[in-house]
Amino acid sequence: MNAKAPSRWLRLNVWLHRWASLVATVPFLILCLTGTVLVFHEEIDHALGHVPVAASDAAAPARPLDESVARVLEAYPDERVGSVSVDPDHHPGVLLVVTMPGDEPGFANAELRFTDIATGALIGDPDPGTTLTGFLLELHAQWFLGPVGELVGALIALLVLLSLLSGLVVYAPYVRRVALGIVRRGRGARVTQIDLHNLIGAVVLGWALVVTATGFLLGFSTLATGLWQASGLAELRAQAATLAPVDTRRPPVDVDRALAAARASADPGWDVVTAIFPGTEFSTSRHYTVLLAGQGLDERLFRVAAIDAETGAVTASVGMPAYIKAITLAEPLHFGDYGGLPLKLLWTACTWLTLFITANGAWLWWDHRRRRRRVAARARVDAGVPA
Repeated sequence: MNAKAPSRWLRLNVWLHRWASLVATVPFLILCLTGTVLVFHEEIDHALGHVPVAASDAAAPARPLDESVARVLEAYPDERVGSVSVDPDHHPGVLLVVTMPGDEPGFANAELRFTDIATGALIGDPDPGTTLTGFLLELHAQWFLGPVGELVGALIALLVLLSLLSGLVVYAPYVRRVALGIVRRGRGARVTQIDLHNLIGAVVLGWALVVTATGFLLGFSTLATGLWQASGLAELRAQAATLAPVDTRRPPVDVDRALAAARASADPGWDVVTAIFPGTEFSTSRHYTVLLAGQGLDERLFRVAAIDAETGAVTASVGMPAYIKAITLAEPLHFGDYGGLPLKLLWTACTWLTLFITANGAWLWWDHRRRRRRVAARARVDAGVPA
């Protein structure tokens, strides 16, 4: 009795799994290798001395942040402050100050400075773009192509996602015919490699779907931010256009008053993480844009408060749109950096297993083509057809 021919649906998924995987093989291998390193970016930066450390005790009373701003402006008179941020988990006692050329609203040419919050003193100016992890992050996230590279990454993620889902369809009848997770022995290297490919693919499938789907979302982060700029800030900028602009280098309302106003307007449990100064692409000529983060389930989410830099009044206080929230929540899932070292080790193990099945799948395809060429050549010889 003849075996039942594969259905059109199964043949389509076999074709999709093969070619989506092959097209994505080399870039996906690069993403896996760079991603393995980036999972431990904090530990690597600490070991290489790229993380600024406050000279004073992290528990020491903080000076007004405006003193840090003044020190930075004094040290870099041709620049102005674009934003200030606090990150007590990763940079305790340190204020992250982003400076930019005085006449530019964008952050493309920005520089990152650090000050000791307890004293206001500068504590060095390492450039994350020149570190190992900074280099790898630019490759991993943007392929050295800027925002266009993020879309390239989204396309690669989509191909991998199609490969995973089609592979699941292809594997289903195999499970019914053979067994789930079995590795057959004594059947040759190719059969063993196929069984390992299927077994490891089944083990890491859930993880791979999460990382690939979140990578796809992160590929649209710049577009999403631009959309929020065009929509979420439009009304506020229209209002600011009717008011007199402020001195963006030294606004009348200093950063401490702006942060205090934002905290006072926020719900309990929300605190300031970043203040963007007036006159940037993420603020208006009149307002600070202050980002506040929550606690617990809201730790990775943000709210935005617009503070009038002339009066100190809270002009607006809103949550981020759903598409920004989705991208924000995708980042910790993608890099596995929300569960400490055990989760990072799990992410690394899954990444290396995925590396194996990616390379193993490419070898299986190449071996299949080699076998077909040999069979065709033998058939020509048997038929007396000259080579």
